[in-house]
Amino acid sequence: MEFLKKNSAILILLILFGFSASAQVTPSKLFENSYAKEAAGDYKGAINELVGLNGFDYHKSLRLGWLYYLDKNYDASIRYYQQAIKLRPKAVEALLGLCNPLEAQKKTDQLEATYKKILAIDPTNTKVNYALGNIYYYRKNFTLAEKHFDLVVSLYPFDYYSNLMAGWTKYFLGKKKEAKILFNTVLIIAPNDKSAKDGLSLIK
Repeated sequence: MEFLKKNSAILILLILFGFSASAQVTPSKLFENSYAKEAAGDYKGAINELVGLNGFDYHKSLRLGWLYYLDKNYDASIRYYQQAIKLRPKAVEALLGLCNPLEAQKKTDQLEATYKKILAIDPTNTKVNYALGNIYYYRKNFTLAEKHFDLVVSLYPFDYYSNLMAGWTKYFLGKKKEAKILFNTVLIIAPNDKSAKDGLSLIK
């Protein structure tokens, strides 16, 4: 009987210790563990750290969207980013995150729609304006492309990519004087740029 009492006491202590240890696993610690596993390239392990997390639903969904994207499970990534967007409809970061798996799957129409949602919230987002400009440029819709590239150039006049793309857009719209200025700006930023030199040779 004494033996059973001693073992029961030990069992109770172990249970209490287990509860105490589990109580110390805070959301912060779970995220920390997840970051460490991500850094080591263990994306599935990083995901598993967050599966049992209660609370912080937006943050968890956003992070799982990112981790599934890294793990190349694009459908799951899209699903979690969409959950994050439902929880915080005005969160630009969740919409930007969604763009990653959409781009990886070449879902251009959905990507375009997502870019437009971002610009409805953040009209001067240069990354999105440039990306949307690219979509329209390669569709040969130069009028729409011009609108987005011009905005980026107005905010970042010394940006290489936006000046170059704006230059070619102006060229195809027949605005050769404006294109020449932009190509020359590119050559100030990147003096040996072949694309800008090619553009100038066509204008001359």
